[in-house]
Amino acid sequence: MCSQLAQIKNSSGSNMCAARIHDYGSPLIIEEIERPVISTSEEVVIKVGAAGLCHSDLHLIAGDWKKNLPIDLPKIPGHEIAGWVEETGSAVSESILKKGDFVAVFGGWGCGSCIYCKRGDEQMCKRPIWPGLSVHNGGFSEYVLVPSYRFLVKIDGDNNLRPEEIAPLTDAGLTPYRAIKKIRHLIVPGKYVGIIGIGGLGSYAVQYAKMLGFGANIVAIDRRDDKLELGAKLGADFTINFEKTSDLRSAVKKITNSNGFDVVLDTVGLASTFNLAIENLNRNGAIVMVGLFGQKTELPIFDTVIKEFQIYGSLWGNYNELREVIELAKKGMIRHHLSKFRLSNVNDAIKLLKNGDIVGRAVVIP
Repeated sequence: MCSQLAQIKNSSGSNMCAARIHDYGSPLIIEEIERPVISTSEEVVIKVGAAGLCHSDLHLIAGDWKKNLPIDLPKIPGHEIAGWVEETGSAVSESILKKGDFVAVFGGWGCGSCIYCKRGDEQMCKRPIWPGLSVHNGGFSEYVLVPSYRFLVKIDGDNNLRPEEIAPLTDAGLTPYRAIKKIRHLIVPGKYVGIIGIGGLGSYAVQYAKMLGFGANIVAIDRRDDKLELGAKLGADFTINFEKTSDLRSAVKKITNSNGFDVVLDTVGLASTFNLAIENLNRNGAIVMVGLFGQKTELPIFDTVIKEFQIYGSLWGNYNELREVIELAKKGMIRHHLSKFRLSNVNDAIKLLKNGDIVGRAVVIP
């Protein structure tokens, strides 16, 4: 009903349908609200084609991050966005972007002037704005306002890519790409790469590790067989169900010729998954943390020093890395496993993701 009403009203450019957080821990309310209006010269209004659903959205909706990421409610979540240019500010010439251009929305909206922005890592900005996660509304709506054309990646060329394929790449596809690049020098033939959590991020991580790993062995690790089956289809050489494996260390040793993992990418970020990683790490091994489920864990100092463990944090990805990911997609080198939901069914998607019942990535389509 909301979508039909908004479509009628949109002919006059006034209203749109959106799913908003009104109270933490409650279902999103799908309602008709005012459509965003351009007020500065660099702004761009995007007609949303699809928006990915991420575990970060679950944390935001539940109120887990209200101290670290305070926002005024109501708020539209959704930070993985792709769609078409609807309207541009006066500073955006048609040589840059024009109405109808297919674009991905880069999510790290930096200030543009700090040292992190100047080096190209705007997602590391000291004063960041993230669509749907901070002060700015996100993509669970029919339209979204982007503060500058600089945060849009135009997707041109002869390809058959669709918004539901591009939207997840702006986070689920981007985050593990940056993480794998950090330890790419360690992924060589004969080495073993463990990927913990074969969900939205992990399903792409398996592919990047295979692509960039120069013949390394990829081990998918999860507690669900259906997700491990997906990992195997996407290129994992081995799979481990850590809930069904009585002696996990022995299983890892058997796969890795008693050495342990040379690299572990943890897309979950719980104390238990960090411990799983460090207890099964080879000498000179590296852990890359990208998941944000947990709060803190303990580090075995003796082993970390004696075995020269390396521990990395990796946040999202930068604009140029998103362009690289999209180029891989344009060449048909990235496979997706998507569950698609209409905006009117966004709360169903949230419930399924919360219960761990989404295999791959969920996308919301207005």
